[in-house]
Amino acid sequence: MKQCPICKEHHTYLISKFDADVDQPLVEILADEVPGWNKEQGACTRCLDQAHCELQLKYFKGTGSPGEVSGYKILSTPLRLMADDQFSGKSVTICVIDSGFYLHPDLLFPKNRILKVLDITMPDRPATYFSQPNGNAWHGTMTSVVCAGNGHLSGGIYRGIACNANLVLLKVTDEYGAITSENIVKAIDWVVANAKKYHIRIINLSITDDEDTSFHKSEVDQAVGRAAEKGIVVVAAAGNDPNAALKAPANAPHAITVGGLNDRNTLDPLTNTLYHSTFGKTIDLFQKPDIIAPAIWLPAPILPGTKEQKEAAALFSLAASSDKWLKTKLANVLSLTKLDRQLLNTPISEIRKAIAARIGEAKYISPHYQHADGTSFSAPIVCSVIAQMIEANPGLDPVTIREILLTTSKRIPGEISDRQGWGLVQPSHAVQMAAGRPLGILPGITPIVDFNRMVIDFYLRYPEANSVVLTGDFMQWSHEGHSLHRNGTPGEWKASLPFSSKGVYRYKFLIDNNTWTSDPRNYFREPDGFNDFNSKLIIQ
Repeated sequence: MKQCPICKEHHTYLISKFDADVDQPLVEILADEVPGWNKEQGACTRCLDQAHCELQLKYFKGTGSPGEVSGYKILSTPLRLMADDQFSGKSVTICVIDSGFYLHPDLLFPKNRILKVLDITMPDRPATYFSQPNGNAWHGTMTSVVCAGNGHLSGGIYRGIACNANLVLLKVTDEYGAITSENIVKAIDWVVANAKKYHIRIINLSITDDEDTSFHKSEVDQAVGRAAEKGIVVVAAAGNDPNAALKAPANAPHAITVGGLNDRNTLDPLTNTLYHSTFGKTIDLFQKPDIIAPAIWLPAPILPGTKEQKEAAALFSLAASSDKWLKTKLANVLSLTKLDRQLLNTPISEIRKAIAARIGEAKYISPHYQHADGTSFSAPIVCSVIAQMIEANPGLDPVTIREILLTTSKRIPGEISDRQGWGLVQPSHAVQMAAGRPLGILPGITPIVDFNRMVIDFYLRYPEANSVVLTGDFMQWSHEGHSLHRNGTPGEWKASLPFSSKGVYRYKFLIDNNTWTSDPRNYFREPDGFNDFNSKLIIQ
């Protein structure tokens, strides 16, 4: 064990290798903490995390400051993904279908960006209902604010990546507190019918059906398909149980299914691990999730007006109080908290320890925010990135959006591909590709089986390639394979192969004779045995 020269605590190892340019701001912050410290002495990962958080204030606009949980600062979502703040989802509408909602200040001020709020189960319910902290409002409020909140109650710090996007909020919890497949389908079909009116381009589904069935038989999955056909991107949370089955809408081929990342509340990619998301093969034998996003340590709103919000306000007020007035203030607000009444008879130092412990236990990070976890929040993060992409290039269709997201994502080293799909969403890279030169028009889902010509048309967009070869089990995975040719638009490749029989075939593309890639426009894939995926061609 080694003692960290910054915090004086003992750790298994210390970080002492700092890049002379990139890490210089961190070195300066640590040197300010302990006069005489130098980078050769090293520092523990926790102290480095704290230094990263100090840098946050330099990157963010606004007057707010990060909150703390037991002395641990929470990174904002745009910062932890290094999102491009040039785009914020402006003029793009995201529909969040969830259990319920509260009209949160982060969505209302300084401009109300909620275009419509509707209870699918009781369409005549007035909008004033959503101005009260109803019991079913917690989950949907958090997902919508994680997606598109502007951080109004945090001085702009805890904002979503799509902080200027418009929202349509559809509540699907019925009077008995249940979310049924029937109401999810009604909500999706409502979006399809009203997409043009509200300019809805994206649906977030951080909810799940109860049935584990084929997407061919699932009414929810069929509704997802109808939305995709109308040009609406559907994003679904994978779920939080790695041992559970993938259920609708997470098992829908037309949905972008999002699993979770645990970045350990740091900016250091070497600490990244996977969250305990649901993953694996669906009943229809294709693989999910498609992509991952942060799923833990995420700043999210505390539902205003609730006992939790009142407790958070009381605790942070106590934490900021001077020793002279701490016991007096504690006596006044004790009933709002879960602190033990016996604290009134203990030393000030013990009171402060108890306050810090309760803040940490409740996951509070400020009087208005707490940190949350679950793929329910990973999905809206991906929605917010898609909103950036559409703002950058409104002409993008759902299949191209999916292709860009997958091909720009980044795998987490050392973690199995089954659990992370194509990897961690990379907002800046995705937006950069979306905002670049106009993309050529490729067919929607590929490959295309043409029964009239009895040929299969394969397509791939890969601008950096000098050569592309198609190969698969029908070619004994030969490196010779079948060469693709350029499709007219730079970076786009095509090949046509004859076929004579139905069946299930596996294939990949070989780029420049050294890089293997599966087909990002094909929804069907399976593990290849080498911690990657083969694409599946199903001819019925």
